[in-house]
Amino acid sequence: SLLLSDLPVLVICQVDITALGNLEFNRLDIDQDGNIEPLETQQYFERFDANHDNRISRQEYSKEVETHHENNVQAHSILLRLFDALDFDNDNHIDGPDYSDLFMAADSNNNRLVSQQEFLR
Repeated sequence: SLLLSDLPVLVICQVDITALGNLEFNRLDIDQDGNIEPLETQQYFERFDANHDNRISRQEYSKEVETHHENNVQAHSILLRLFDALDFDNDNHIDGPDYSDLFMAADSNNNRLVSQQEFLR
């Protein structure tokens, strides 16, 4: 979920947050079965972790986001703010525990899968 503080940015920039959410869901759902599984989040995490230190720095995250959203400054900005929200322990890195916390928070029915509906809520 995006932060409430992002709402003015979304309105001003007219970013279609549902389209952005769907795009990111499809990137995470590697096998395209309509659910995100823990293994898929691990594979996604590894793609961002360029130096393989089991942590994603803001720089690594920004570089990967820029690769996919190079012509969309608004989406890039929102996704960087999302990085800050995902850094649950505020250590300027997203690491395994942060990803696990995110997955558990998104998996509202506790079936170890995150559906598109759960992802977009």
